[in-house]
Amino acid sequence: MIHVPRFITGPFKPNSLFLEDAEYGRALDALVKAVSDVLITSPDGGRIFLGRRKVHPQPDWWYMGGRAKPGEIPQQAAARVMRRELGLQLAPARFEVIGSYSMIWAMREQPPAEHGTADISTVHHLVIQPEEEAAVQIDEKEYAESRWFHPEEVLKGEFHPILKQALRDLQAKTTYKALQQAVQQGDEDSRLATLARAFVAAAQESMLPAERGVMQVDFDEASRKYAVTLQEES
Repeated sequence: MIHVPRFITGPFKPNSLFLEDAEYGRALDALVKAVSDVLITSPDGGRIFLGRRKVHPQPDWWYMGGRAKPGEIPQQAAARVMRRELGLQLAPARFEVIGSYSMIWAMREQPPAEHGTADISTVHHLVIQPEEEAAVQIDEKEYAESRWFHPEEVLKGEFHPILKQALRDLQAKTTYKALQQAVQQGDEDSRLATLARAFVAAAQESMLPAERGVMQVDFDEASRKYAVTLQEES
């Protein structure tokens, strides 16, 4: 199980607090918030479940996810969000971390909307079973629609590049798991070599965008088209 290392120093006790929109907007101007997002797949990995969000910062196809609360580990936040957004009661241990991503948005829902917001997202992988898929009740306040996509649809289509990056990272982790399992089983060297080459290829595909610099993303809401340019990190 891949998780985020956690260190608790001292007797921390979370203090539940609700902020009105105006106060929350001021907090967003001063802070980078932590979010737990979830990339949902079918058991065979051949389908990806996404929701089309109604509001900023990302009014388009996106993960299920939301803000983490103080004291929660990322997997606990992910499980809580799944209860709220899909109506599923899932154990935090079901959520496997794919990676951590920095996201900066020009717009947000809370006024003043043009101040935007900044997130550090821990993206998790969740496999849902057919009976859980049948029980999904999408939060209609957050999402206009939801549907399953083939991974290649996401990688080659008009989707936010961070969705594509997380999917590539997941594919690299999946090929590594296959290699790891083959080593543990004592498979033949020829099999290990094939899996090792597959892992290196997937890992290189995953690392390329991040190595090139910062991705500047422009999204046209009317056409739902993305334009991506790479900027060198200073």
